Amino acid sequence: MDPKQLMGFETPGDQKVSVTVRDWEAMRRAIWRSAIAWEIVVHEADEILDRCKHVEGCPGIESETEACLQDKYGRPQTSHGKLRAFLLVCWAVLVALFVKRPVSDTAPQVIISHGCPDREIRMSALVILNAARQHSPTDATKPSDGPYFAPSREYFSEVLSSLHAAQVENQELRKTQTVTIKELP
Repeated sequence: MDPKQLMGFETPGDQKVSVTVRDWEAMRRAIWRSAIAWEIVVHEADEILDRCKHVEGCPGIESETEACLQDKYGRPQTSHGKLRAFLLVCWAVLVALFVKRPVSDTAPQVIISHGCPDREIRMSALVILNAARQHSPTDATKPSDGPYFAPSREYFSEVLSSLHAAQVENQELRKTQTVTIKELP
């Protein structure tokens, strides 16, 4: 092993590649545009989060890492109205007689308390917001607004031919991979 690599002076990813200034500026502009696009995504996801409605006492109001409250279900109680509770218990007793199960197992569950109405929308907006925070470039300053020079026909056709050659090479590689997979027992 090379002593320079062992000491950390040279790493395999440190090779330098010559890139034309035109391509370098195009890459910088593309990174800057992606940073602007991610900023728009973050802004819109924040707007969605601000519009979400919460119930009183929801921990998601103060913290975006906390989950919103969800609907709670339970067995019928007398607080739901005496007639309604009586009818639900009668129904549970009838079902228990025919199914031969205890009344407590067959009593239907009803909503005891309602959770946040926009719970699912908030969760989707948080997924979008976290993806935008994770994938946006950390440093993407706006490139100088220098003069734009259109590519020459020769350069443009050279780029397109190299892209086409890469596509053909990928197709050939895929064909060889499928053949070797099919030949395996």
